[in-house]
Amino acid sequence: MIFTCTLCGECCSGDMKVFLNSYDLYRMAQFHNMAETGELFDRNLVMMEEGQNGLLLPRIRFKSNPYPFCPFLINDFSEEKGLRGLCSLHPDHKPLVCRLAPLTRTLDLDSREEQFDFIPPHPGCPGCGRGDRLNPEVIGKEMREELDFEMRYFRLLRQCARQREEIPDRLFRFSVSRRFEEILGDWENRG
Repeated sequence: MIFTCTLCGECCSGDMKVFLNSYDLYRMAQFHNMAETGELFDRNLVMMEEGQNGLLLPRIRFKSNPYPFCPFLINDFSEEKGLRGLCSLHPDHKPLVCRLAPLTRTLDLDSREEQFDFIPPHPGCPGCGRGDRLNPEVIGKEMREELDFEMRYFRLLRQCARQREEIPDRLFRFSVSRRFEEILGDWENRG
């Protein structure tokens, strides 16, 4: 797995669907100085859409004119580097799925085991096969807290699905005035 992002912006445009977890929403709202994550939905930056296992999940709403692209994509041009696609959320507020790319993560929610696989961000990605060797173990250690937050979030979603409950709005629309660890702990204690 050798990869270095060339900042082409292709994985930030087209028909990509970037699904978000609750910690992604939390960080994105903080980045925009919003009091609560619901403002991301109200400003049409995020929408709900059916995702894995038929659950309604939040995802980034791509702009559509003149072509589909992420609302956080910034096109930059310089004489020496040419056209580059930059993320306005990079690095600290970028969604987990984007930060992991080109790695994907498969979770076993019962055993809490995870597996990382390499999937090119888009067909013909110029970053594949050049640059640095990706080490999923190192990436897993560097992002451990965030990966654990996502696993706990997925466990809450699974609990709702098993009980055939609608996923509570509180998992998507909440205040960002407290530490995320406290918010997540409250959700888990509510059951």
